[in-house]
Amino acid sequence: MKISNFKFKILIFLFFAFYSLFFASSANAQVATVPQFLISWKAQSYAPNWYGGKIFPNRGSRIEVAFELIDNGKIADISKLRVRWYINDKLVLNEKQGLGLKTYSFRVFDFPGQDIEARISVLGYKGGDQLDDLIIIPVVHSEAVIDAPYASRKIGVGNNSFFAYPFFFNISDLSKLSFQWFANSQVSQGDVDRPQKLDLNIDKKVPKDFEINLRLKINNLSDDIDFSDNEMKFKVK
Repeated sequence: MKISNFKFKILIFLFFAFYSLFFASSANAQVATVPQFLISWKAQSYAPNWYGGKIFPNRGSRIEVAFELIDNGKIADISKLRVRWYINDKLVLNEKQGLGLKTYSFRVFDFPGQDIEARISVLGYKGGDQLDDLIIIPVVHSEAVIDAPYASRKIGVGNNSFFAYPFFFNISDLSKLSFQWFANSQVSQGDVDRPQKLDLNIDKKVPKDFEINLRLKINNLSDDIDFSDNEMKFKVK
């Protein structure tokens, strides 16, 4: 019985010894954190001013990438360190242009569907080894969105209004775009002052459930390959 109690005490001792060692190691690991990169990017392509999502680059867009190095919850001072920037594994900026460079701006030459790999290297932080991190930036197609506020895609006799919203075109404002509307393959004239708006008048002689295929095409006036189209089907109620 005494031997069993002794073994039990030994097991309890080993358990608490291991428990203490584990949490001591965890605490030390938390103190000695590895510096982390905080990287952001912004594309200069078009989106409506109400859009709150991420604006993605198209071919020809300009992108600005910026970063901070975070060490123990604080922004690290790298103003005197060598920072090297790589885009798709090509060195594009280094200490020859200055020390501590935290931003890089470039124009996109990749086609939609491809990804841009932006890699940042900080050399000699606290006399240590090189620190690296990268982000992947997708290059997207421009998009033409039709705003049609009609439940079940049912439109009535008389006037029906539609609105076009372009996304991610390589432009600065809407004047750089052309908008074309088609109803059942026939050209429909958009609003003179706002060509992105279409008022489609349905004659009362049009039978119920008559199907109308509405198509929108948006073109970048300065870039023939920057275009997008969309279509939606409606029925007369």
